[in-house]
Amino acid sequence: MKKSLFIVFEGLDGSGKTTQMNALYKHLTKEKNIKCRQEREPGESLPGALARSAVKKKTKFEPQTMALLFAADRYEHIVNDIQPYLDEGVHVLCDRYVFSNFAYQGLELDFETIYEVNKAAMELLMPDVIIFIDTDPAETLARIGKSRVGNELFDKQGVAVRENFYKAFDYLKEKNLIKNLLTVKGSQSEEAVTSEIISYIERLY
Repeated sequence: MKKSLFIVFEGLDGSGKTTQMNALYKHLTKEKNIKCRQEREPGESLPGALARSAVKKKTKFEPQTMALLFAADRYEHIVNDIQPYLDEGVHVLCDRYVFSNFAYQGLELDFETIYEVNKAAMELLMPDVIIFIDTDPAETLARIGKSRVGNELFDKQGVAVRENFYKAFDYLKEKNLIKNLLTVKGSQSEEAVTSEIISYIERLY
């Protein structure tokens, strides 16, 4: 790998995206001796904490307010965490990015509104690679039901959220904001998904 890469993992909760991010991190750091950093969104900023609270249904905000919170958290995240590591030559792997906002908040807001709210952050930084773990919503719901205590805000809207991910990718491709997108079927074994991701990254870089 010639330059520091910003690699984003997307998918429904329970899709396996976090597992696969961890697997790629292990491969790059342990087997390839490449410096990497793992991040997640929402981040650790105050807007991020408020957004997480709303997702966990501990707080309630209007949809537009939620969009602003996520966008503010992302801007802080880029400036204070992601970009400084990239500038130091460290690859950054991130669990969720702006595509999740289109997918989830797109249930209540139109894409143009979400785009305008996130425009400043997207102008600062977009991923070199997006890895979308596409797992059947019924399967993801079953997975999170076994591992999570309590429901989150969008748990039962997986079909619509999945459709919005695909719509968001098309929408942002038209704006030339997507470089490399890999869609992986999450119904495969963990090992098969990991192998496909690693092969894709190695072919690109």
